[in-house]
Amino acid sequence: MLRMVIATVAALASSLAIAQQWTPSQPVRFIVPQVAGGGADAIGRSIAHGIAERLGHNIIVDNRPGANGGVGAEALIRAPADGHSLLLVFTSLMALNPAVYEKTPYDPIKDFAVVGAVCQVPLVMMGSLSVPGSNAAEMVAAARKNPNLVFAASSGNGAFSHLLVEMLNSKAGLKLTHVPFKGEAPAVTHLLGNQGPVIYMGTPALAISNIRAGKLKGLGVTTAKRMEQLPDVPTLAEQGVGDFDESFWYGVAMAAGTPAHIVKTYERHLTEATRSEAMMNAVGKSGCTPFPLDAAAFAQRVKTDLAKYSAIAKAVGMKVD
Repeated sequence: MLRMVIATVAALASSLAIAQQWTPSQPVRFIVPQVAGGGADAIGRSIAHGIAERLGHNIIVDNRPGANGGVGAEALIRAPADGHSLLLVFTSLMALNPAVYEKTPYDPIKDFAVVGAVCQVPLVMMGSLSVPGSNAAEMVAAARKNPNLVFAASSGNGAFSHLLVEMLNSKAGLKLTHVPFKGEAPAVTHLLGNQGPVIYMGTPALAISNIRAGKLKGLGVTTAKRMEQLPDVPTLAEQGVGDFDESFWYGVAMAAGTPAHIVKTYERHLTEATRSEAMMNAVGKSGCTPFPLDAAAFAQRVKTDLAKYSAIAKAVGMKVD
């Protein structure tokens, strides 16, 4: 009996030692499924740097944009599940694409081993200068009186900004016409051109400076609390527009089948990185606030949001071929 106990303890100690000692045998690739130079790219590079410092190993960022993150996800799935490939994951990739696309090249539950969440971005409802009113409540009141007055832009069919348009229409009793653009930058550029009353609900990276400069109207924030960077912009909930508490979160995942001790190694390094003031200040420049979740809690959040957004998409008939 004593020998069995000793053997069990030794095996556990050995497993822990492997988890503590595992290091990559080649350069690690950190796949960012968005274009270089954007907000997601900046956040991904900050996370990659934070992990690399603690791993003591070089991590190379590999931008793989396309299909709202699907191209990058597919690149991870095709790579060996040996700890040398990581993927920046976010809300639309994990919890929205499977809800709105007829087919996706991945399953967010079965194909990934999540490592942890890092930060979340409140979404800002911004408007062109010709949008009626100075806030979301006033805009909604005007749009109810004249359903064809205000249009709602998105960064593309099936994007998170598209879902927010559908949620706004449902919660506020509106029928705003959805106008999809090919990305966030073109949508915001259109608003800046002030070619008509158009709103857009997107990440604060392009909103903050333009709202502060008076080039766009800051109409509302989708989270329960106001943004530190835009303290004068009220939340949608406090304006009575709807019970909004939506954010766009970012985290890290690996391919399913990656050995558990390797995933644990990255989880430990990521946890340490999220406690680093330097890394959180870096992601904060893109408007991303701390949202640290370990692997288990992050996996549960993915499942919860997937169920929530699937129900919303089904209710409003939001499907993309």
